[in-house]
Amino acid sequence: MDEKLIAQLRFLKKYLDMIKKISAYRLEEYLADDMVKAAAERYLQLSIETCINIGSRIISIEQFNKDIPLPETYSDVFEILYSIGIIDENFSKNLKKMAKFRNKLVHMYWELEDELVYDIIKNNISDIERFMKITSDYIKNTEQ
Repeated sequence: MDEKLIAQLRFLKKYLDMIKKISAYRLEEYLADDMVKAAAERYLQLSIETCINIGSRIISIEQFNKDIPLPETYSDVFEILYSIGIIDENFSKNLKKMAKFRNKLVHMYWELEDELVYDIIKNNISDIERFMKITSDYIKNTEQ
């Protein structure tokens, strides 16, 4: 059992739980509360970074059995996971977009549109949940 992956999945679940609480706010309530908006952005950033960390860890594990290049960017993590069969091509594209959005959260936060972040936490968290399920299955399958 890979304890690092298990720990990262626990963090991811915690962050998703917080995002789900925030997503219960109506748009008007969300837009009126700067602290809630900041929490949404931070938990979204942490969720995305945790997905990247999990993907990087899986790549490290798989490098023992396969000739796999090291990712040079966060988007590369999801491209490599696709190339080794962990995720499919369309899902890889979605996760690469997510990694790019993480960069905007961190480096260009003043350009963020509050409505876009709200839309993401309301409608796109399923990608992170799906990634969590895929990686949980990966752990179960590698234990056997």
